[in-house]
Amino acid sequence: MERLNFEDDRLWKGLLALGILLNILVCFTSDLGLDTQVKMAVDENGALPWGDLRPDTIGESDPDDGGQRTVLPLYGFSETGIKATALLTFIGLIACLVRWTGLKSAAILSLSPAFIFSIGRGYEEVYLATFCTLSFILFTGIVSAKNRILQNIGGGLIFMLMPYAKGFVNLNGVLLGGLLLALLTTVWREIHTRGGKKTRWMSKPHIVSLTVCSIVSLSMIILGIIGYNSTLAILADNPIRYTTALAFSLFDVVILFTLFGMVAWPFVQPMLSAIASIEDSDIAIMTGYIVGIMTAIVFYVAALWTYEASIWGAEWPGIVWTMGNNGRYITMLFIPLVLLLKHISHHTEIPTYDSAASKLKVMGITLLLLLPLSLLASVHGQTMWTDEAAEAMNLGEQEHFLFVSEDTLAMHWLYTFYSPLDAEEKQITGHWRSVESTWELDLNTSLSQVNTLVTSPDATLTPEGWIVQSKGEVDFLNGGGEWRVLTRS
Repeated sequence: MERLNFEDDRLWKGLLALGILLNILVCFTSDLGLDTQVKMAVDENGALPWGDLRPDTIGESDPDDGGQRTVLPLYGFSETGIKATALLTFIGLIACLVRWTGLKSAAILSLSPAFIFSIGRGYEEVYLATFCTLSFILFTGIVSAKNRILQNIGGGLIFMLMPYAKGFVNLNGVLLGGLLLALLTTVWREIHTRGGKKTRWMSKPHIVSLTVCSIVSLSMIILGIIGYNSTLAILADNPIRYTTALAFSLFDVVILFTLFGMVAWPFVQPMLSAIASIEDSDIAIMTGYIVGIMTAIVFYVAALWTYEASIWGAEWPGIVWTMGNNGRYITMLFIPLVLLLKHISHHTEIPTYDSAASKLKVMGITLLLLLPLSLLASVHGQTMWTDEAAEAMNLGEQEHFLFVSEDTLAMHWLYTFYSPLDAEEKQITGHWRSVESTWELDLNTSLSQVNTLVTSPDATLTPEGWIVQSKGEVDFLNGGGEWRVLTRS
C-alpha cells in the first residue's frame, strides 16, 4: 500500500482500464440472471406463459394465470444483445463521468462490484443509473439554466422510466407521473423565487432533505396501507417483520452498498458539514433528490424481503442473505452523488471523488479493498445448472414437464428452462411443485400429461413408476447437490 502513489493518474488510468476489462469479461463468464430470464419469457400481452412468479396457490404454479408485467423492450433481445446493450450503456456512463468530473470517479464506477454483477446478468441497474442521472441533470439544471419548464418535463418523464423499468407503472403512468413531477418541480421553483424570506428554508439542503425523506417515508407507508401493489402491502400485513427488515435494509443499502460499495464514506462528514451551512436552492434540490430516492429504495427493499419471505415460507431473517444483493439498486445514485459533491465544492472547500485531497489515500485503499469482490463478480458470474438439465430432457413439441424444488425463487428457476428448451417455438409447458407438496400424487392426477420430471437437489424422492434418465452436479455457489431428470418407466 505504501508504494502505491494514488496521486499518479497512471494508477487511476490502469484501474479504469481494469474495470472496463472486468465488465467485458463478465459478459462471457456469466449466464443471464434469474430476473432477466423471467423477463425474456414475458409474452406480448405482458403475461408469463407458465404462470405468475407469485402463484395464488402456495407450492404450485398455475399456467392459466400469467399475471401482468411491464418490462423494458430490450428484454426481447437475445442473450448477446442484452449483454451488449448493458455493456455499451455502462461504458457510455463511464465516458460521461470522465468528461464531467474526472478520471478517479470513473475508475470507481468501472470497478463497482454491483455494476459488474448486474451487467453480466443482464439486470437493469445500468439503465436505472442512466435514467436517474439524466433526470437529476434536468431537474437541477446544472448543465443549463435555459428552458427550465422543458427540462422539468424531460426530467419528469425520464424519472418515471425508473418505476417503468421495475414494472410499477405502464406507459400511461410514465406520461402522467412525468407531467405531475414536472408541475411539482416548476411550482417548487416559482414558490421559492417569489416567496422571499418565507421560503428561505427551501435553499437549505439539510431542511429540504429531511422534508423529502419524511414525505417519501409517509408516501411509502400510505401506498402499503392502501395496497398499491402486493409487495408494498406487506407493510400493513406484517408490520413487525417489516420493521426488522427495514433495519436490515438500512444497513444493506446505506452502509454496505453506498458508504462502502460506492466508496462514499470518506466524503460523508465533510459533505454533511457543508450541507448544514450552505444556502443554495440548486444544492437543496440535488440533496433532496438523492435522499428521496435513497429513502424509497430502503423502504422498497425491506418490503421486497418481507413479502418474498412470506410467500416462500422462508426462514427469517435468512432471506436477507439470499436477497441481500437487492441493495445494489442504490448504485443508480452514484453519478448524482459525484455531481453533488462537485457542485458543493464550488461553494465551499470539501473533498470530492476527483479532488479528494486528504481523503485520496483512504479512497484509494477502500477501492483496493473492493477489488477482490470486483474480480470475483467478473470471473465467477451467474451459473445455471438448468441449461444442462434442459438439454438432457430432450422435449418435443407441446410436451409438458414438472420441476420440483424448494419454494425460494422456485418460479424464477422454472423460467431458466424456457429459453434453453426453445419453449415458445415448441409450445412446451413447464409446471412447478414445491418439494413439500403432494407432487408425487399430482403426477397421476392433475399432471398426468407430464412425462418428464426435473428435480433440484432438494428433492431426492424417486416416485414409483419413474426412472432416472440423467443427472448432474449443481455448482457450489448455487447450493451444490445433484439435479435429476426422470421419465416414466
